[in-house]
Amino acid sequence: MAMINRIFLILLLGLIAGCTHQVKNPVDIKKSFVMVHKTVEVQVCGENEESKTNECKTLMNMNSSGSGAIVWNEYSLGNAPRTLVLTADHVCEDPEMKFSNFDPRMMIHIRENLKFKKEVKLIANSKMSVTTADGKSYKVKKHPWVRNVSADTCIVESSINRPSLLIGNKLSFGQKLLNVAAPKGIFHPNQNGGGVYYTDGMYNGEFLMAHEGGARIFAMFSIIAAPGSSGSPVVNANGEIVGMIHSIDSRYCSPLTGQCNSPVSYGATLEQVKHTLLEALSAIKRGESIKFDYKKVNQ
Repeated sequence: MAMINRIFLILLLGLIAGCTHQVKNPVDIKKSFVMVHKTVEVQVCGENEESKTNECKTLMNMNSSGSGAIVWNEYSLGNAPRTLVLTADHVCEDPEMKFSNFDPRMMIHIRENLKFKKEVKLIANSKMSVTTADGKSYKVKKHPWVRNVSADTCIVESSINRPSLLIGNKLSFGQKLLNVAAPKGIFHPNQNGGGVYYTDGMYNGEFLMAHEGGARIFAMFSIIAAPGSSGSPVVNANGEIVGMIHSIDSRYCSPLTGQCNSPVSYGATLEQVKHTLLEALSAIKRGESIKFDYKKVNQ
């Protein structure tokens, strides 16, 4: 438990292999990279004293961003493209809304300003979209095809028709790797391809971390990451995806400022990335999404 507390989950999205046009050159990786945007509208619902009806009113809007990548793309003439984007599961996860999570003064606002005098409940409505390096934005379907809580991987569907990343081969300890991400929202798209953040580092191996009666597999990288890097792809020298960053080591976060710039990052392994994509394709074929929970299965 002590070790899991050191791992700080961060918000952002990742990359993988595809079907039509596939990326092979690291220079072209940004063509498959996307920045993920998420908006959560929090509503309070109940009987309103003023209108005398049961209704919902907006309490607040929360915005966050992450990183992601196109891992599969299917396109045929006359049909809209089907595009799968890999990102971190905690980017896809909808926050659990409890009154205990908010400042007590919020209830005063609900009673006095919004005029809800009786019992109320909180509802969260989330929307996701992705933006490519050329500055175009695309809607994302509400329900992910796959959520793997243990691996912290998630695959959502959009309609983009851009190159997808190939999946690479097994890594060697100390192998040099690249990472493309939008740390702290650093992402400057334009019609010419814009500015996309790249960094490099090395593969440090894999390890098991005990957690809630089970164990989770983590890949470890000496890649600098920050909030906003969640879901960002880790690629080899051929531009093939071999992992996905989802966490940083919170020991590198300042207790005074809360700023986190960690030279050590953790993420999904190559096998977890492969497994997530295969499960997404199977889910599409079945027409039913799937969620893997580490409390029930070890991944």
